[in-house]
Amino acid sequence: METVTISGRNCRIVINGTDLPTVYLGEMADSCDSFSKVIALCGDVKCNFIVYESDDWDSDFSPWEFTLNKKMSFAGGGRRTLDRLADECIPYCEKEYGLTGRRIICGYSLAGLFSLWAFYETGLFSGVISCSGSLWFGDWISYAESHSAPPDSCVYISLGDREEKARDRIMATVGDCTRRQYEIICEDKNVSRHILEWNEGGHFNEPEMRLAKGIRWMMK
Repeated sequence: METVTISGRNCRIVINGTDLPTVYLGEMADSCDSFSKVIALCGDVKCNFIVYESDDWDSDFSPWEFTLNKKMSFAGGGRRTLDRLADECIPYCEKEYGLTGRRIICGYSLAGLFSLWAFYETGLFSGVISCSGSLWFGDWISYAESHSAPPDSCVYISLGDREEKARDRIMATVGDCTRRQYEIICEDKNVSRHILEWNEGGHFNEPEMRLAKGIRWMMK
């Protein structure tokens, strides 16, 4: 694994072949152990990994401003994150490492929401892996209903079967929002392959395993 600094942010990079698909995974800056677990669980999967880091989770992965409750709000810094990814990180990596394979964007929780947004927003990715995505986020379903996936793309969505038992009334809508998101995907003629997978447990149960399951499905 190699670490490089692109646009002032670290990226952790694993290259297994220039023509293989490349998974772009959004993580916190101190998540090296988590990423190592995902890599270990995907040891026999043929793809490349590029982890682009965040140092402010709630801001960097929120596509727009949203106030959840008195204790939690999101600054909507996702546009800056997406611009760095699209304009600097991806071009640098593809040029430096000669990458020619498919681009897949991947994330967990709020980064799972961000991954779906980047997938819709840019057309840069032929696949998205959104695990336990924060699809309760304000106005997300309206956004998804008004956008289409890139042509011939693949979508993996998963959720824990206890996540909709959240105490916060907005977060508790995640089950219905995820079901609706999957309906939107199923209705989208641009999506050639898709799945909604239910995992056991709540939001914090085995996130690395859930990510690895998504990556494995995507690479089949």
